[in-house]
Amino acid sequence: MNKRAFTLAEVLITLGIRAFTLAEVLITLGIIGIAAAMTIPVLTNKYQQKALEAQFKKSYSNLQTAINNVNSDNGIPYECYTLKYGGNYHYNQCNEFWPKVLEQYKTIRLCGNWKAKECRPKYKSKTEVIAAGGSIIGQACSFPIDSHYAYNLNDGSIIYLYNGPESGYNNHNSLFFGFDVNGKKGPNKWGYDLFYLNLYKKNEKAAVLGLTAVCELIEKGGQSAEEIMLK
Repeated sequence: MNKRAFTLAEVLITLGIRAFTLAEVLITLGIIGIAAAMTIPVLTNKYQQKALEAQFKKSYSNLQTAINNVNSDNGIPYECYTLKYGGNYHYNQCNEFWPKVLEQYKTIRLCGNWKAKECRPKYKSKTEVIAAGGSIIGQACSFPIDSHYAYNLNDGSIIYLYNGPESGYNNHNSLFFGFDVNGKKGPNKWGYDLFYLNLYKKNEKAAVLGLTAVCELIEKGGQSAEEIMLK
C-alpha cells in the first residue's frame, strides 16, 4: 500500500483550520509593518531622550565637582556668581575662577569664536527656536551661542563662555554660559543636549552652583534643565 505524504493545507483542513490565502497573509504583514513604522520611531525617540538625560546628569555632575573643587581649594567661593534672587552680580573674580574650573578637566580644546566651525556644532538662534514652535523662559538670551568661546572638554561636553579667560574681559556675562553635554554628536538642540546655565548662590553662605540660567531656550519637545534633574 502506497503511503502519500499530506500537504500542510490538507493537515490544516483535517484539523479544522483554514489556510490563509496569500492576500490575507500580505494584508496581515502590511498591518504589522504599519504598526512597527508608527511604534519604532516613538520608542527610538524615548530611548534617545533617556540617553541624553543621563548624559546631562553625568556632565552636570562633572561640572559641579570641578566647581566645588576650585572653591574648596580657594577656601571660600570665588566671587563669580549672581544671587538666586535679586540679580546681584559678583563677577570680579571670574577671570581667575573659570581657568581653574577648566583645568579640572585636564584635557580641553579651545575652539575660539564663531569662525572655528570645525570643533563646534551649528545651533538654532533664539529667533529660529521661537519660529519653529519652541519656547523661551526669561528674556536674557541676547547673545548668540556662536559668539561664545567654546571649550571642548575631555568628557565630550562643550562649555560656551561669552567672555572666556582669553577675552580679557570681566563682566556679568561670565556668569551665564552654554553647556552641550555631548559636543558635536547631536541632536544639537536646545532642551535636548544644549542648555544655558549660570553660576548663582542661594544666599551669601551657600557654595557656588552651576544651575539653570535666567535664560532658557527650549526647542519643541525639549525640556528645561530643572525638569531633567528632577527625574
